Amino acid sequence: MSFSRVSAALLLSAPLLVSGCGQASTHSTPCLSDTECQGARICHEGRCRYEAEVLAELGLAPDGGGDGSVAIVDGETSREGPYVLPSPTEQGFMGGPMHTGRSPHRGPETTPSVRFRVQTGGRIAASPVLGPDGTVYVGSLDRTFLAVSPDGKLRFRHRASGRIYGAAAVSESGTIFFGADDGFVTALNPLGQILWRKRVKGSIDAALTLDHDGRLYVAADGLFALDERGNEIFAYETASHIRSTPALHPEGLVLFGTPEGTVVALDLRGKLVWETAVGSSVVGSVSVTPEGTIVVGTSLGHVVALDALGREIFRVSTRGEIRATPAVALDGKILVGSYDQRIHGMNERGEVLFTTEVTGRVRSSIRIDAEGRGYFGAQDGLLYGLSPDGSILFRVNVGADVDSTPAIGADGTLYVGADDGALHALR
Repeated sequence: MSFSRVSAALLLSAPLLVSGCGQASTHSTPCLSDTECQGARICHEGRCRYEAEVLAELGLAPDGGGDGSVAIVDGETSREGPYVLPSPTEQGFMGGPMHTGRSPHRGPETTPSVRFRVQTGGRIAASPVLGPDGTVYVGSLDRTFLAVSPDGKLRFRHRASGRIYGAAAVSESGTIFFGADDGFVTALNPLGQILWRKRVKGSIDAALTLDHDGRLYVAADGLFALDERGNEIFAYETASHIRSTPALHPEGLVLFGTPEGTVVALDLRGKLVWETAVGSSVVGSVSVTPEGTIVVGTSLGHVVALDALGREIFRVSTRGEIRATPAVALDGKILVGSYDQRIHGMNERGEVLFTTEVTGRVRSSIRIDAEGRGYFGAQDGLLYGLSPDGSILFRVNVGADVDSTPAIGADGTLYVGADDGALHALR
């Protein structure tokens, strides 16, 4: 359905909504025209609303924009009440389930010094996450999962049954969840004691995603949803193994990328809503801006933005494969590193604002602190600080490739894993 057809349908159906049960989105803002609304929103009855939400209320089935690139299966997203936009956190990968990369904490503005390093017996590809009390949690390829205090003391070392590639997730109550490549999801209490273990189909090498209702989303040979006790809520099997960490959208969508080069959107019951081809395989996670735009990088080096119905908004080409998850800065800029040894910054319309050269391929995703500064690692053994305008603030030699994505502590400490098998803390 074209945008003009949607507008016409809304005008014809307005009296029905006035006398019926149509309600404005919890996150709507006043407007007079569509141009005043951001992302995938339109101006409806004086409020900026997600188009998919209004179409569902009207009973209109979207047709994917007419370009054949989007397969719309179900116009309704089966929302279970209003979705609360999460605050930035360090308790999950890339700042929470929307993966904006934002942190509530301030990182260093000048070159930090090494505070400590904790050695493991294998490479650390996983990104550290922090518990409510500042404890640092990270897994290693030596099949161990560590809990380290903010002053560098080992609180516990859990011996897992498989290698740990992805970031853990920590609940508000302090329960820690992590996955391993033997297919097991493990839940630990803050003392490191096992609460439960659940096996899913296939290996787990992506981060786990925890939502505000305590649901855990796991990528393996499909997408699996578990409750906080490890009971399966749904299992959506895919043709190939999924390495893309699941992301959540305010419209009640669960999003992930596939090796076949598509972005898949499920509802909260695990039912397919739409699937969009983006041109090449997706290894990194999808990120979702606060306005609802979906952003993903591909193996052909494209940054692709989609709306909530899966329709392409823009596409920006880089010169190398993108394995990182795009970050969304405080001013709306989209930032992502590429194997072309550059950081690419663009606005919400896909206009390139800057490209910043580094001396190694970038697999690490960028974390954004409370002041808009960015932090990431590269395969040149360096940890970088980035100013909001894209200039380099500092470089610190870690001594080994840094594919892990940093975490930012409340005191400004940067925590990151590296190929030397160590958890590094710098402030």
